[in-house]
Amino acid sequence: MNRGFYAIIAAATLTLAGASAPNAADLPKSTQKVLTELKVDPSLMNGLEAELNVPKAWIDGAAKEEQVVILGTWPNRQFRTMAAPFRERYPNVKLNYHRSGTRARGLNVVIALKEGRVIGDVITSFADSIIPFKNMKALADLSDLPGLNNVPADYVSPDKTWVSHKISYRCLGFNTKSIQRADLPTNWDDLLTNERLRNGQLAVTNHPNSWLLGLWHLKGEKWGENFITRLFQDVRPQQRKEGMSAATALTVAGEFTANLPAPEWQIRRYMDKGAPVQVICPEPVPITVSPIAMLNNSPNKNGARLFINWILSREGQLLQYYKSYVIPAHKDLDQPRFNSVFDLVKGRKKSVRDDALLGSEIHKKMLKMWNANWTNPVGKGRKKKGRKKKKKQ
Repeated sequence: MNRGFYAIIAAATLTLAGASAPNAADLPKSTQKVLTELKVDPSLMNGLEAELNVPKAWIDGAAKEEQVVILGTWPNRQFRTMAAPFRERYPNVKLNYHRSGTRARGLNVVIALKEGRVIGDVITSFADSIIPFKNMKALADLSDLPGLNNVPADYVSPDKTWVSHKISYRCLGFNTKSIQRADLPTNWDDLLTNERLRNGQLAVTNHPNSWLLGLWHLKGEKWGENFITRLFQDVRPQQRKEGMSAATALTVAGEFTANLPAPEWQIRRYMDKGAPVQVICPEPVPITVSPIAMLNNSPNKNGARLFINWILSREGQLLQYYKSYVIPAHKDLDQPRFNSVFDLVKGRKKSVRDDALLGSEIHKKMLKMWNANWTNPVGKGRKKKGRKKKKKQ
């Protein structure tokens, strides 16, 4: 097909979009800059006006509020760039962002609430603190946000108190000089019998919550127990103390053939630099969601609503993707351009793990068995049988 054909299609698409198609010149300058740098057609923003169509009372109310305190995981520099269009759209809304650790985003907030204090308005990725949050009914209902319609139902809590602002696939990274894709497992049971990944050729980091927990929940306790036993007894992977990113870097360096789990966004960066690494996603494909929520007792609910709704919009999702490669949760951005494993996972069964599983009975059972094998794997830490040493005379 020639360029003329694509131009006709593009023109027709814009015509059908009608009033929902924003004029590129009307977009915030920071958004225009990102569209240009990423070489993305402005038509991607079609529908943005409807996504940001919130009650005027929210905007007026937010201008009177002190500031929106956001506790999140974005690097500070990234947040400044990411939030630039928001500040252009809502110049009277003050954002006070803090990059925070898991405790600061969760347990510290819970303790403060019990003391009658609110130390954050918007919180992301609060891990197992979701349980006390729910018990305290601390999270606000977000069902009035237009942005909730942008995200698949699997990425929204049943009670609409949190919604995922990004997703992560937890797959295997592999060194393309050490193994070919055709020789890798296509499902998790195949991993247990794959001869090329045995005896230290597969590196596993101590992050079972990010991939195995969802599989255990989906496939059942019996499957999970068998998988852990055979992983440590038969496969005998290298047990690495590094984080996921560092282990992936070692796969690139050829320290081992593959690593689990591997951040797909990091592999994308290595691939862009020509490094000999790719990713493969056994089925069911593990997905972790990153929730964002607003506290019920927030004194800045209008501004908090505006920010959460914006980050769920196609503009917010694009700016979040910019330079980080994190996969958007927005349905219309579920495409190869923004998802490096799109073709690998399309049409395949998924295993979605949200934070509600953390701290559950399923989680406790899985961790108990995983930790027992991690600390005392077969062939390590076992007392060898043999002759007793003679006592010194």
